[in-house]
Amino acid sequence: MTNVKITEDILLKELFELFPESREVLKNHGYDRIISLDIEEVVIDKLSLRGLLRLTCSDNEEGWVNLTKEIQNLYNKKLEDM
Repeated sequence: MTNVKITEDILLKELFELFPESREVLKNHGYDRIISLDIEEVVIDKLSLRGLLRLTCSDNEEGWVNLTKEIQNLYNKKLEDM
């Protein structure tokens, strides 16, 4: 597995393919609302991480930094387990 840097432009579909565990992390950052509205299948291949944060009114630098750290930690843990 190669080193991956998570950016704000990654589409949720790509992110979930790389790290299925990130779906649980995103639920704490507003993704649960997309699931409850039953629009997940419609937006997953068009919505980026930044777009998700904007939709959920969490579009602040601290929220972004915390979210990317959580996802990057998932990736690092995956690398360690290999």
